[in-house]
Amino acid sequence: MNVDQLPAEIVLHIVSFLEPIDTIRLQSVSRSFFSLTRDDKLWKTICFDNSRAEALRRRQELMSAQEPSLVALRQAMSALPGRYPAVHDPSVPQAEMQSHRLAAEERRRAMANWDPSYPGEKTNYYQEYTHRHAPIHTSWLQTPTVGGSNGKEVLEVTGMGTLCENNSQMVDKVIAPLEDGSVCIWDIGSRPGDDATLQGRIVGRSSLGLLSRRGLNASSQNATLQSKATMTETGAIECVSVDSRQRKAFFAVQSVLNEVDLDTLQVVSQKTFPFPITVLSEARHPTPLTIGTNMTLHLHDPRDSQVTRKQDSSLRCELIGGAALKSDFRRLLTGDHHPSHATLSQPGPLSILHLPTREWDGNGDIWVGGRFTSLLNYDRRVFPKLRGTVHSGARISCLTSLPYPYIPRELDLMRNTALSIADVLAAKSIPGHTIVAAAEYKGKGSLELYGLSSEPAYATLSSDGPGLGSRNTSYQNRQTASSSKLLSVAAHGTRLVFADGDGNLKWVERDGVTQVRSYNINQAAHEPYAYDAGNYGLFANPNEEPGQGDIVQKIVPTHGSGGGGGGENRKANQDNLLLWTGDGRLGLLGFGAPAWEQSAFEERAESAEEASRLDAERQYGQTMRRALERQADEVRFVRGLGLGFGFGF
Repeated sequence: MNVDQLPAEIVLHIVSFLEPIDTIRLQSVSRSFFSLTRDDKLWKTICFDNSRAEALRRRQELMSAQEPSLVALRQAMSALPGRYPAVHDPSVPQAEMQSHRLAAEERRRAMANWDPSYPGEKTNYYQEYTHRHAPIHTSWLQTPTVGGSNGKEVLEVTGMGTLCENNSQMVDKVIAPLEDGSVCIWDIGSRPGDDATLQGRIVGRSSLGLLSRRGLNASSQNATLQSKATMTETGAIECVSVDSRQRKAFFAVQSVLNEVDLDTLQVVSQKTFPFPITVLSEARHPTPLTIGTNMTLHLHDPRDSQVTRKQDSSLRCELIGGAALKSDFRRLLTGDHHPSHATLSQPGPLSILHLPTREWDGNGDIWVGGRFTSLLNYDRRVFPKLRGTVHSGARISCLTSLPYPYIPRELDLMRNTALSIADVLAAKSIPGHTIVAAAEYKGKGSLELYGLSSEPAYATLSSDGPGLGSRNTSYQNRQTASSSKLLSVAAHGTRLVFADGDGNLKWVERDGVTQVRSYNINQAAHEPYAYDAGNYGLFANPNEEPGQGDIVQKIVPTHGSGGGGGGENRKANQDNLLLWTGDGRLGLLGFGAPAWEQSAFEERAESAEEASRLDAERQYGQTMRRALERQADEVRFVRGLGLGFGFGF
C-alpha cells in the first residue's frame, strides 16, 4: 500500500514525527500532502513544541526528576483533586500507563496555558510558525527624490498611512507626506495577473508644496528649506489618516488639517485649529475623525463647513487667557450651548484609539494617551464630557486594541494547580476588548494591557461608572519590555510586536511578557541585498550607510483584523509589517524570502570617479554618526550617575 492511500489520520501521525523543515518540504510532493501538512492542529502542536513555554516546562520536569528533594513535592502535587495519582512503585501493575497518563495530562495543561488563541478566532498556525521562526527580511520601498540626474536630493518621509482597496483588510498602497510638502503613493500589494514589478515602487506623487503651500517657489532652495521646516515642526507621529472607503487622506501640518483626494492628489478642504495638531485618529466613514492638538480634542466631520481663522484665533485666546465672558458671548451669538471641543488639563496627546464598532458596553468610544500619565476616556455621544480616566504613571506613545478580553496572569494553569482548563476557556469567552499601550516609564520601556468588558469584574473601566475595576484587569510590563522608551505597538497574528528607542522590534505573546523573538532594524544594513559597493540608489542617501542607529517610529500590519476579501490571493504582503523609521524611510518587514528584488529600483554610479566620491561621503557620514553616538552614550552614562541635570536632558 502506498503512503498516499493511507487514512489522513495515520499520515498526520507519521508526519508529526518529522522535523518542521521536513514537513515543509513534504508539501511539494503532491496536492494531497500539501493539504494534509497545512493542518492547523499539526502546526499548533509544532508551535507549542518549539515555544519557550514548553522548553521551560521540559527543563523544569528534567530538573525535578533529578532532584531528590523535589520528589515528595511532585508526588503531593500529582495527588491533588482532578489529577491522576502519582506512581509511587514502578512494580505496581499499570504503573507505566499511569505515568504516561500523568505526563499527558501535564502536557495538556501546559498547552492550554500557552494557547494564544481565543474561542471563535481563526488562526493560521502554519503562518504563526513562519512568523515565529522564519528568517526576517526588510524590503525597503523606493526612495523619493527631487532634482535632475546630476543633483538628485533625497526626500524624507514625514508620516505614513495605508490604503486598502475594494473594502478588503489587506494593505494595497502606502500613503505618505514628504518633506517637500508633496504626497507620495507606493504600491505594495499584488494579485495574480498584476504587474509584480510595481511592488515597492512609487506609483503616484502630487505637486511640490501641496501640503506646505510652497509650490509656487518650490524651485528655490529657500522655499525647500521652509517647506521642510513646515512639515517637520510639530514632529507628530500619527499625522496621517486614510479613509479607504472614500479614498481620502487627512494630513496634519502644524495647525492645519488637509483633506486630500487620493484619485486626483489635490487638497479638497482645509481646516485650521487653535493649536498645532499632534495626533489624528483613524479615519473610517461615517465615524467622525478625532483630532488632538497640543491643548484640545476635536471631533471632525468632513461635511462640516470650513472654520475661519478668526474663529480659531478667538478660541485660542479663550483657552490661553481663560476668557469665560468671551466664551459665553460667542456661544450666545452662535447658538451653541455645548462646547465643540474638549480642553486638556495637561498638554501633549500622542495617540487616539477608536474602539471598533460593537454593541454598547459602557466602556466609551475614544481613548487618548500622551505625555500625561493617565488614559482619557470619552463617550462620543456626550463629547466633550470626560467619561473617566485610568492612571498609568507612564507616558503613552502608542495605543492599539485586541478584540478579545484581557486574561489575568492569575489564570496560570502551571502555577495555580487549583484551576482547570475550563476556567481559562471561560475567561477567554467573556466579551470584551484589551487596550495595549506602548509607553515610557522612568526612562525605560513599558508595555501595558488594560481589560475592557461589560462585566465590572473583568473591566478596567466598567459600565457601573468611571474608575478602576478589579486589580486583576490590567498588567504593566516595566521589567523586561525594554531598557529604552517604547515607540509603537501593534497586534501581529496571535502576538504583539513593539519597537523601542534602540531600533529593536520585539514580539511577545498576548500576556505581554513572554518573548517570542526579536530583531534589530539596523541588521538590514548587513543583509546581502541591502547594500552593495557602488550601489546607492536603494536608500538614496549616499552620505551614510543605511540602518546605522536607526529606529522604528511606527508599525502597521499589512493585514487588518478580521480578514477581508481578496486577502488570500496576495503574494507579497501576507501579514507582514510596514515600518516608518526615524531616518524617514519606509520598509516592508517580511518572513522568509524578500517581498521584492531590491535591485529593481537601484541606481548605479555613472563613473568610477563618482563612485569614489560617494564612497568617501558615506564613510564620512558613518564616522560622524559613530562620534555622535559615543557622545550620547557618555551623556547617558553621566546622567545615570545622577549628574545629568547639568546637560539639559
